[in-house]
Order: sequence, then C-alpha cells, then structure tokens
Amino acid sequence: MINVEPRSRFDRSTGQGSSSDDDGSTGRGAGAGTEPHPASILIVEDEGIVAQDLMEALTRLGYRISGVASEGAQAVAMATQLQPELVVMDVSLRGEIDGIQAARLMHEHAHVPIIFLTGHRDSETLQRAVLTGPLGYLIKPFQEDELRCAIEVAIHKHRSEQQVREREEELRRSAELLQNLSLIDELTQLRNRRGFFELAQQALKVAQREHYAMGLFFMDLNGLKRINDTLGHQAGDQALRDTAEVLRDTFRSSDILARIGGDEFVAMAHVHSTQDLHALASRLRDHLQIFNQAHRRPYPLNISVGMTLVDIPTEEDLESLLARADAAMYEEKRAVSSRA
Repeated sequence: MINVEPRSRFDRSTGQGSSSDDDGSTGRGAGAGTEPHPASILIVEDEGIVAQDLMEALTRLGYRISGVASEGAQAVAMATQLQPELVVMDVSLRGEIDGIQAARLMHEHAHVPIIFLTGHRDSETLQRAVLTGPLGYLIKPFQEDELRCAIEVAIHKHRSEQQVREREEELRRSAELLQNLSLIDELTQLRNRRGFFELAQQALKVAQREHYAMGLFFMDLNGLKRINDTLGHQAGDQALRDTAEVLRDTFRSSDILARIGGDEFVAMAHVHSTQDLHALASRLRDHLQIFNQAHRRPYPLNISVGMTLVDIPTEEDLESLLARADAAMYEEKRAVSSRA
C-alpha cells in the first residue's frame, strides 16, 4: 500500500520493477521502445514528505520529474515554463490558490493534463475538481500500481486528444487552402470571378452601411489573341501577369482586384467622387507607360478601361453594376477606334 498521507512513506512492496518490464505507450524507462524519452511529470504537493515519496515512486516507475511545486501560483508558473507532459497535483494546497484554482489557471496558460491527488471524498470538493477537466483522480492512500495506471491512462488520453486536435487543425488548414484556391486565379494570383463577387458584395454592404461611394472598373487587356497567335501562349500568360502587376501598382491593397475572364479584369475601389475615378484611370495609364518603357516586351501592354461610380444607396446588384462598367469600357474602345 502506498500511503501518501502526511508523514507517511511509500510501501515499495507493490509496483517495483514495472518501468523495466512494461512496454506501454507512455515512454517509461530506457527500454520502453515505443517512445524516445520518458514522460515528464510536474509534482504539486505541499507536504514535503509526500512530495518526496511521489518523486521516488515516479522515478522507480521510469518517469522523469520536471519539477516540484508546493504552492498553486508556483505550480502554474512552472507548468507554463516547463510544459510537462503531466501534472500530478494535490487538491488541497495551502495558500491563496488551491489545486483546483491552479488547474483552472494552468488550462489558461498551458495545455497540460492533470491528475488530482485528494484525501477528500466529499461530493462538493470532487464536483469542483470535475469542472476543471482533470484526466484522473487518486484518492489517498493509493498503491503504486494505481499511480502507474492513472498516469498511463492520462498521458495516453492526452496524446490521443492532441493527435485529434492536430488532425483537425491540418484539415482546417487544408479546407482553408482549398477555399482560397477556389477564389484565386492561378495565373495572376488575383481573385477570380467567384472570389471577386464574394468580396465585392461584402464591400457593397459595408458601403451601404457606412454611406460612402465605390468605384467599379472594368478592364480589357487589348490584343491578347494577337499575342497568343504570334508569340505563343507563354507570352500571352506573361501579358496577363504583367497586367495584374500594373493593376496592383495602381490600386490600393484594400481595393478588390480580379481577373474574371480570359482578358477581362475588374477592380472595386473606395472613392469619393467621379474625379477620383478619373484620377485612378489616369494613374493606370501612367503606370502602363512606365511599365512598357521599363520592360520592353515584344508587345506593348495596352488596357481599355470602363468605370462607373456606385452611388450609395443603390438598388442595383453587382451584375448590373459590372454591366454598366463594361458598357463604359466598350464606349472607350469605340472612341479610341474612331480617333485612330
């Protein structure tokens, strides 16, 4: 019988030698085989002789002692700093913070499993302890093999829960990546049509609520078919990437940019007036000129632009607004053709 009541010693007649013979999943001892190192355990016990007995028993069982704390606040600090694989903690600690309060604080600062030691059998104490989500209880006095079994179960359960959380996080990241990929144009890394509509509809709702205007731009990369036919599709792809680069340089990072078709690009920007629209269009023309002079592609990058001011409030849906900007772009194309 292992007696951990104050001023008692462990009876070593039970549980001795288990660390060298067992091949459990908790990594006890050098010969465990299934784990690279023994599990580390933080002892929290305010009775010195009991803490010493626990240290000796856990060492015999093949576990590694990461530290010993005698007060609740000290235990929380050590658990946060040392990150042990398990905390074996007395429920009744002297001082302002008892074991149950310390367990709550540990869960806030360090995700570590806890086994409670208690000499209390009253339902109120046990109920308070249950609310902290411990992975085991040991009622004093207990035997060494009970201690070993409780630790094995707690560590196995904790590691299993960790693996589940890691798999769930991996699945969440994969789902997020797939979601992002479904909204991004692979070639230009701008939003695709679906991604544009998702963000632009949200932006329109915010604009309606905050009462500010939006500018909508519809843009065509002119001559893409000719570039593909004469220089090849690699050159055409480069022209599309170049267009995306110019648009990123022209618009703010908070604006919404997208490639919604083969040679079609759109942008939604926060503006105040029609003058802001024309200023952005002028900025785009300047950036096109700078790009063409700097890069000397075998083709001149040329973009037609149509734009419309979205007055708030508006009854038009996004499709109608895009159609209006698209019509403005074709008006510009006709005007350019008539001047040529």
